[in-house]
Amino acid sequence: MARTAADTALDEAEKMWLAGERQQAREAFRRARLLFHEAGDHLGEALALTQLGDFETETGHPAAAREVYAEARALYAQHGGQCEQAAIVVRLGQLAAREGDLVKARQCYASAHELYHAAGDLSGLAHVAKRTGHLERDHDRQDLALDRYNEALALYTRAGDTLGQAHTLKATGQLLRQMGHADQSHDRLEKALDLYREAGDILGEAAASHTLAHLLHHLGDTDGARDALDKARHLFAAAGHLKGEAEVLTDLGRILTTADPVRAHSALKRAASLFRRLGDDRTADVEALAGKFF
Repeated sequence: MARTAADTALDEAEKMWLAGERQQAREAFRRARLLFHEAGDHLGEALALTQLGDFETETGHPAAAREVYAEARALYAQHGGQCEQAAIVVRLGQLAAREGDLVKARQCYASAHELYHAAGDLSGLAHVAKRTGHLERDHDRQDLALDRYNEALALYTRAGDTLGQAHTLKATGQLLRQMGHADQSHDRLEKALDLYREAGDILGEAAASHTLAHLLHHLGDTDGARDALDKARHLFAAAGHLKGEAEVLTDLGRILTTADPVRAHSALKRAASLFRRLGDDRTADVEALAGKFF
């Protein structure tokens, strides 16, 4: 199928988002939505609205996110199916969880579960289980979180959803580290990395490498942590994900402070530069860390 101007605008919006060009990204998402609307492509319009909602959520504008999610949900109700509606309801649950409204979050997840169940969508059911696991984890109910992650992994496996398995294994690895099970954590993270590579998900692989680096540093394996951070940095940079690159460089600078102060200083200076470009509040702290070297 030939790509349209709306498709191109949506691609541009995603690239600008990763590059930290927030206003330009917002305008590109809106332009894509308008182009889909003018073309009579209701599902394309709903997709653009959904991604705009994700952008507003990530950049700290929950009210704006909720508004565009509602528009997307209305379009899906008219022109889509239960699974598309469920995906929006899950996002509304995530917003509620971020705002501390656990009752609303659980209600949203329960509603999404019903929609996915009615549609027979195993990956959707797995996604709800994973999100519920995050909710339990964030409120220190680790055993319950682990149960939900295991449920999600089983469903993703039944569905043959490689990326879903990878995301869940990464989350499980992080949780197991918090629970003090370093060997099990390492095993899950390595499996997640293999699946991200298999799926060709550069950002997923980068995030998993970053998480693995934290575990290795915790275990005292500085060389292994450095190698994992280097891998993550290159992947984030290749994808144009400035925030991820900056966060990895910050961690790299911190762990190399004693072993390689010259490289640590360089990493922190680059991280500060990226954070400044993104308008991130961490800029001053990272600049202060870099200033301690020379």
